Amino acid sequence: MGVTRMFSTCSTRLRRRTTRLMQAIALTAVTGGAALALASPAAASENFVIGSSNAVVGAHVTFWGAKWWKLNTLEEGPAPAAFKGFANEVNGTCGGTWTTDPGNSSEPPEAPLPPFIEALASSSITKKGRTISGDISSVVLIATDPGYGPNPGHAGTGEVIRVVCGPGAEAGGPAG
Repeated sequence: MGVTRMFSTCSTRLRRRTTRLMQAIALTAVTGGAALALASPAAASENFVIGSSNAVVGAHVTFWGAKWWKLNTLEEGPAPAAFKGFANEVNGTCGGTWTTDPGNSSEPPEAPLPPFIEALASSSITKKGRTISGDISSVVLIATDPGYGPNPGHAGTGEVIRVVCGPGAEAGGPAG
């Protein structure tokens, strides 16, 4: 890769991330708490999960993919390898729980995803039989990257731009 192309690629990525961040800031400023509902119009996209230790503003995260369990860190030990990052059923928000099926059986949403999604952060994920379950220690807003597909071979990635509730949430935001 030539130096010019390298700088061009870095510049394009920075411009894309800056644009997404500015859109999120404008959306939050205009609509306050309602920004999060507007940022993720497809309800199913709110069922993605990241590891609780990854739920930090500025972190680049993988919320869906074949290597989810290797790329996400949970406070209470590793996730089962069968978990790919999508929860079928969600009960509550911060302090709640979720359950799902392994792999593609979780039926993640079709591509493309909205530019911003809410994702759950879990500190503990376990598997009993065919059921995978986890806690919801926090909820984050993610600016999504292109490339996601509902097959775990097409990872869903993005950057955490806000902690909505739970540890690290902004003052004045929802309690967690």
